[in-house]
Amino acid sequence: MEEQSIKEILDTFGQYTGLTMGTSMKPLIHQQKDNIIIVKNKGRLKKYDVPVYVTPQGKYIMHRVVKVCDDHYVIVGDNLLRKEYVTDDMICGVLVGFYKNGKHYVDCQNSKLYKLYSRIWVALLPVRPVLFLVPRGIGWIKRHIFKQGEKKVETK
Repeated sequence: MEEQSIKEILDTFGQYTGLTMGTSMKPLIHQQKDNIIIVKNKGRLKKYDVPVYVTPQGKYIMHRVVKVCDDHYVIVGDNLLRKEYVTDDMICGVLVGFYKNGKHYVDCQNSKLYKLYSRIWVALLPVRPVLFLVPRGIGWIKRHIFKQGEKKVETK
């Protein structure tokens, strides 16, 4: 039996549930841990929505809308910097909720805390490069400076 695509499942049942692959939506959604619920979208998306779209190569991507234009959307993964331009015909569904670690349900349409997170995270887009450098800088310092102090001095 041939496996159905996400688009086929949404077209048939109106809803898709499954685990994600990749790290583009961290810190909110973690790959192979959080169970997402996608529904077939009705009409145009809004800023802060998280659509699932299909690339011309057939790859499914889930990133956040940061700007709505007349003929396309500008979207970015929460853990990314690069903007992508997506049209309505590429979109097959939109995130309505997810289970954190398979336990706690987050309602993307009604949770005030989720909506606050979305607005703050999109507002931080211009400073994300700096935010992303801080953990990398700390890691570099740990690897290069503190490891040097651990080297033993040999004497003869």
